[in-house]
Amino acid sequence: MLEELNKLINFIQYEYLEFNKKWHESHYYSKINLKNNLVCDLLNNELMLNTIFNYREFINENNIQLIMDFKQFNTDFSKVNIRAKTKNSIEYKIKNYVENHEGGKIPIEKCLNDLLGIRIICSEKLGYEQIKEFVNKNFSNLKCIHSLRQEYKATHIYFKKDNYNFQWELQVWNSEDEINNILSHERYKQDYVKWEKENKGGKD
Repeated sequence: MLEELNKLINFIQYEYLEFNKKWHESHYYSKINLKNNLVCDLLNNELMLNTIFNYREFINENNIQLIMDFKQFNTDFSKVNIRAKTKNSIEYKIKNYVENHEGGKIPIEKCLNDLLGIRIICSEKLGYEQIKEFVNKNFSNLKCIHSLRQEYKATHIYFKKDNYNFQWELQVWNSEDEINNILSHERYKQDYVKWEKENKGGKD
């Protein structure tokens, strides 16, 4: 399983660098320092906020090709899928950080580190310490986090070129945790949908 994870990580690193090269060359691009600028700064900076939404739009414009590229990693031992964060979900996350995380005085890169997310569900169990040791040994430029939230259990790996490029997130799930992880996402989604209805004029 580590061999498959190794191939996937190498592939993501290549795709990440190529994608961000195209992003920098696109008419959407605007340079912002995602480490020095804070989440609370987004409330009064339309340029930075639009840059975030433009990056998401650029992902969507290339989404079909990205999906096709990642299909090769669906095997008897693993399932891989990708998703781009929705605009309303981005707005909700910014609001949540401002209200519940030090008034939003946290770097943008820490909040919006998953505008593009990739997930691999492994049939062979991989523990966090095993993955972390493997990543530290073979990919010193990547950050590995043990993500535990109520029933949710996964290892998150983050791809980052520099402070001017949005990160990508790889979630590594074990198949035995899949049901609980999905249920955990659904509970988060319920909170988000409630907020959306209250703030975006949605109806039941």
